[in-house]
Amino acid sequence: MKSQRKLPVLAATVVLMLAITACSGNTPAEAPIEPSSTTSPTPAQSTASPSPSPSTEPSSSSATEPSSSPAKEAKMIHGTGIYVGQIDNHSVEIKTEEGATSFELGAGLEQSLETLNMDDPVVFEYAQRSVEGDSSISQRVLSKLEKSAESGSAAPSTGRLAKTKTLKLTLEGMEEEKTATLATGAGYSLYVFDIFTFDAKTGKLAMKVDPGYYAEITKLPSDFNLDALQLEGEEELASTGKVTALGQKERDQRMTGIRLYLTAMGSDLTREYVVKEMDGQGYVIKLNIPQREASEGFGPHVYASLDSMVSR
Repeated sequence: MKSQRKLPVLAATVVLMLAITACSGNTPAEAPIEPSSTTSPTPAQSTASPSPSPSTEPSSSSATEPSSSPAKEAKMIHGTGIYVGQIDNHSVEIKTEEGATSFELGAGLEQSLETLNMDDPVVFEYAQRSVEGDSSISQRVLSKLEKSAESGSAAPSTGRLAKTKTLKLTLEGMEEEKTATLATGAGYSLYVFDIFTFDAKTGKLAMKVDPGYYAEITKLPSDFNLDALQLEGEEELASTGKVTALGQKERDQRMTGIRLYLTAMGSDLTREYVVKEMDGQGYVIKLNIPQREASEGFGPHVYASLDSMVSR
């Protein structure tokens, strides 16, 4: 009975030892798996690392380049002159040494016009640019327009005025151009036709063939009162005939810068009392126009001469 019990025990012991041996034998077989899973691909990555893209350099330099070349920018031109008025909503006329010249208004200059009156001296800057679609046509485009800070500084001085000038006038319904010569009075200059004499001391511009046709120019004080001058003019002209005040349209047909224009007509004489203002300086002009042979030529010539006046 004792030998029979030992056989099962011995068999169980053998099975247990085989199981232990099998478990310990699996461990060496699994060891090679770990190195293969941790092998680093670093050498392959370093050789495949891309170099900096050459396309990034041009984009960097182009960002620092100016948007436009200075050589292509329009050159700014400075000038001075006398403001004539607004032509339309986007252009004005300025009288310069070249004559009456039109300019296009640049952006934001519309408000500048509110501070300007006819015959104001002005300083300005502009660029001359070709019209889009037609390079043969150019425009003067203003970038600055303002009243001159100094009285008379925008008006050309006597030393800069030409000795002679061609003026336009209408004779017998036809527009003509005639040459006039520079003359200087008390605080002003004007161009005088050869049919006139001019006395600088008295400011009298008279016809040579008939001195009864004349205009007398008198400089006013800086604080002149227009209402008082109107009363004075009405009193002076009352003895000639009914006194009439011309409207703006009729004034502009004769001269620019007119603040007051009174006229009276008698049977053989017309007299006029005019207040003209230039650069803030006022002048009274008294015209004596008889009804004689020289009447037709006197008016166009004298108005053209008086309209050429500039303050000094």
